[in-house]
Amino acid sequence: MSEFIIGFGRCSKYLIFILGTVIFKTLNNFIFENQINPKSKGGLFGFIPVLSHHLYVQYLYKYISFIIGGIIFEYVLYKKSKTKKESTTNDGKSTEEILAHQTTMLIYNEQDENDLKKSNEILLVCLSYCLSYEIIGILYIFGFDRIEIWTCEIIFILYFMKKYFRIKIYRFKKLALFIILGPTSMLLLASSFLPFTSHESSQKNSRDENAYEEVEAITGSKFYSIPLSIFFIILEIFLSYSRVKAKVLMDLRYLSPYLIICYIGIFGSILILIILIILSLLNCSEGIADMCMVRDMNNETLLYIDNAIIYFQELRETGNWMYIEIFLIIPFYLIIKFFEFTCEILVIYYFNPNYVLVRDNLYYGIIRVIFILVNNKDYQQSISLTQFIILESSEVISVFAYGIYLEIIELRFCGLDRYLKRNIMIRSDEDKRLRSKDSNNESNDNKLMNSMVSEIEFFEEGSSH
Repeated sequence: MSEFIIGFGRCSKYLIFILGTVIFKTLNNFIFENQINPKSKGGLFGFIPVLSHHLYVQYLYKYISFIIGGIIFEYVLYKKSKTKKESTTNDGKSTEEILAHQTTMLIYNEQDENDLKKSNEILLVCLSYCLSYEIIGILYIFGFDRIEIWTCEIIFILYFMKKYFRIKIYRFKKLALFIILGPTSMLLLASSFLPFTSHESSQKNSRDENAYEEVEAITGSKFYSIPLSIFFIILEIFLSYSRVKAKVLMDLRYLSPYLIICYIGIFGSILILIILIILSLLNCSEGIADMCMVRDMNNETLLYIDNAIIYFQELRETGNWMYIEIFLIIPFYLIIKFFEFTCEILVIYYFNPNYVLVRDNLYYGIIRVIFILVNNKDYQQSISLTQFIILESSEVISVFAYGIYLEIIELRFCGLDRYLKRNIMIRSDEDKRLRSKDSNNESNDNKLMNSMVSEIEFFEEGSSH
């Protein structure tokens, strides 16, 4: 019986890191406020912490968690490798095996020394990641997120991957990328021309306008959408570069993923400290008052995007709740943010940066459905039915396409399944059996070997030169 034209392949055990990012990202939403049910007062711990309204204090804690967690996990990894090294040299192996192991360790040590010389490369990766990520965050605060077409990031990631790694994009992967870049991009573009919420909702807000009218309300002209769109593209280029370059450092320079996390934490903390100092000195003008959630306790007319001094003042005013926030909520937040980012880095390490985008599709797709189910009577105050259908369709299409790309979904027609890893392995096994039958014929053996190598040399996408 022939196979059905669409089937399911094997899932890599490392896909758990993609699910991990979705889980930790979802938990993060419940720490401060219940974003699934806006009517609910309080977050995961039954009240709204002071930290919930201080975005850049949150960001500072986030990067601090990268430093602390990165150091702890790197130390554990070092101790584990040291123990393994000691057991390897004392388990009764032959002198030749011990010498071979020592030679391998010398090679790694030489590359470790080479890593120290690559400080400029590490600096560039960390600064590129932190700057692009935080500037995108600022643009989101001002409500410019709807003019971002995130699918462009796939193109930039592929460009940098082909520059630094030997990869081959087979037909089934090209089809998957076409689905994401084509239909998904058109849906995102259509969404930007429609109001986000329903005009029929009882409470009218700024989201009752389309993305370009929102830009006009803040900047004074719809034409600012053009430079903002270009700016988003530039930031996506830098973000894509930093993610691919991080993979280069891990795969080709043998830098530990936890050191990458720690370095990004150090540079991110410095950057956020500078931004937080500036924001604490600058109060909001009337034009952007809706984006400012921090109010001066002594002068309520003064609003800030964030203010570190006010944060500590508000924290002291909460009385005994302060201790709950310091000893329970903040540590929980640090753990969640560290593991969320660690899963992202490990996705890049075991796969490639394009797989990080799957996380966002799964996360937003699931959260949006839950939100509609929980708020089925008044959800149109937050998102219109039209917007929900368009955006949810874009997530479903993207997840389906990524399923093809990840070989979880197999297209078994028009030769699209020829270069699936499963079929490549089957052909390599057949080649081995054929070689064993024809072992006396050296020329045939060489031909078969070359045939096998040509097919499996791209077996793992992202393999180094």
